[in-house]
Amino acid sequence: MNTLLTTVLCLVALGGGGDEKDKPKLEVRIKATTIVRGLDVTIGELCEITPAGREALAIGQVPFGPAPTGGHSRVVSRTEIVQTLAAAGHDVGTFKFDGAAEVVVQPVNVDVPAQDLLDAATAALQAVLALEGGDVEFEAPGRVRHVQAPPGRRSQEIVARVRSNRTGPDSAVVDVDVLVDGTSAKRIPVPFKLTRYQQLLKTTGVIRQGTPLGADNLAVVREPLAQATGLYLSTFEQVQGLEAARNLQANSRITLGDAMPPAVIRKGDIVTVVLTQGRVKVTAKAIANHDAALAARITLTNISSRSAITGVVAAPGLVVVQNR
Repeated sequence: MNTLLTTVLCLVALGGGGDEKDKPKLEVRIKATTIVRGLDVTIGELCEITPAGREALAIGQVPFGPAPTGGHSRVVSRTEIVQTLAAAGHDVGTFKFDGAAEVVVQPVNVDVPAQDLLDAATAALQAVLALEGGDVEFEAPGRVRHVQAPPGRRSQEIVARVRSNRTGPDSAVVDVDVLVDGTSAKRIPVPFKLTRYQQLLKTTGVIRQGTPLGADNLAVVREPLAQATGLYLSTFEQVQGLEAARNLQANSRITLGDAMPPAVIRKGDIVTVVLTQGRVKVTAKAIANHDAALAARITLTNISSRSAITGVVAAPGLVVVQNR
């Protein structure tokens, strides 16, 4: 509809022209003031439309524009109302416009309880943590900012969602939406601090190198993950049959390198060394320079030549030197 036609229709609707036989189908009485509960303003909130019926209901549902925000009011003129109806495709020339020349639109806002926002955020975070698994504790913010929103024509509800649908190593943000009639009116980010825990094996006292590891000198403890970043052992099954690879202090976390299989050759043992070169197999006697477990590398000293030898423990008392 072009501008000229809109202007003509507005003039007709405001009282100019028309034959006596053309009686208006509907009367649109403009209110002096109106209170809006939703996020937008409809013609039905600005005007009283009679007689009641399907057409009057349809006209009343025509959107005029967004509701005022921040507690401010807005003045809407009769001309703006006529133009809105004409732009929506209604024949305003058949309507009778009456009432005030302009209407003052005032929004309604209510407080959204901070505890309700926090409860929704907490529930959303707990659901994601349950899916991710692990031992996690969270700390909610000390306060959530004050929020106001329209009550809505039909409903006001709170919906929360963890940002990106996942948590970070030590934090998470939950976006809480205040929905007014199904549309987001406010979005409040609620940050949480996370602390992740894991089970670790720790020494209950001083353990000397070579001492078997087990429940008599170790305990399973729960510690923050941020303070336990390493290849730490967490169950007694992981140290079954192993012994301390070095001297361990009390209250120490057990790493993969702290445990080793028991030595089958001890420092000072005289062992047989087998060296194969082609079809020639040479054996010699040597002294172990340190303890070594089965399949571990070991250094030895040849008894006859006093030269150094490096080989692999093949069995108790037997070391094999790799082919060169």
